[in-house]
Amino acid sequence: MRSPWPNMLPYLPPHLRLPIVFVLLVANSGCTKSDEAAKEASTQSPPAKVETTKVVDRWFADEFEALGTVRALEAIDLSSNVTERVASIHFEDGDAVEKGKLLVQLENSEEMAILRGAEAQEAEQEREIKRLEGLVQGGAVSEVRLEEHLTRRDIARQAVEEARAQIQDRQIKAPFDGVLGFRRVSAGALVEPGDLIATLDILDPVKLDFTVPETFLSDLKSGLELQAETEAFPGELFSGKVTQIDTRVNPVTRSATVRAEVPNPNNRLRPGMLMTTTLVKRRKQSLSVPERSLVSVLSDHFVFVLNGEETVKRVKITIGRRVPGFVEVLAGLTKGDTIVTDGLIGLVDGRSVEITGTFDGPSEPYQPSSSL
Repeated sequence: MRSPWPNMLPYLPPHLRLPIVFVLLVANSGCTKSDEAAKEASTQSPPAKVETTKVVDRWFADEFEALGTVRALEAIDLSSNVTERVASIHFEDGDAVEKGKLLVQLENSEEMAILRGAEAQEAEQEREIKRLEGLVQGGAVSEVRLEEHLTRRDIARQAVEEARAQIQDRQIKAPFDGVLGFRRVSAGALVEPGDLIATLDILDPVKLDFTVPETFLSDLKSGLELQAETEAFPGELFSGKVTQIDTRVNPVTRSATVRAEVPNPNNRLRPGMLMTTTLVKRRKQSLSVPERSLVSVLSDHFVFVLNGEETVKRVKITIGRRVPGFVEVLAGLTKGDTIVTDGLIGLVDGRSVEITGTFDGPSEPYQPSSSL
């Protein structure tokens, strides 16, 4: 209730006015101080609820993406050197074979007969030479006759070698260890030079060819690590290394072809597959914080570091490269610091906090195809 004394002051005697005014001023001052205290108590905020995480090391690297094509390390089309019928086949589709394995036998009965005849001629000349050598030593036969048979023996040996070469031409063998493709002929079929019998590839490792703009050539060198992925195996990364950079730049596209080798122990990567290639350079471990913990003001970046267990301190940091969900810290923090990741709205330097949980990791990127 409002005091009636202020309205009554004009009607009081002069000697009573001064004491009453003093009492009213003291009472009003006490009310003002109590009001300010109540206001301060009402504006004091409760501890902010936050989630935290530790500053840890993480791998960071500079990356460049390009589209590449898988090629076999070695690849050939098996065919015949002669026109002949297929006598027998000694492999199945997709077999892994070793170098020198007989794959296809062509008809060679005529060549075998020629070989036997040539070997008989060689053996006959050998016997005749031995007989004549004894006679020449005794002076019964001239050396001219011995030399004639030596020449005939050399001719017979040549015939043997020719027959064996013709027989070898009718045996199709694996020139190196590899994996066979589909069989394209059957027993009894007539094959000619150039006819495809099967394919043979080395699939571990495989080559990966891709092009890069000429402006990136200064960053490329043999041994540079890369990662590649394909739609055939979504979410799986295949690692490899650059082995060669083409000596020429395409004058039309202004790009150069780069070749890498990628291990393929299970033969899952096949020649002709399309892969997205990621070149990796300057790979190293650095301190990292979640991107969501950053508070950016113009070009400056800050995080809130837990100061003890009750309050936080705003700390300026220098950031570097990024990976999904995390950012590299170049300066401002030390390994093991506890920082705030959630609950940053309204958070100020020195604010008391209540830890309600820890950061579990960034959210998975949205994949429209996964929701269908």
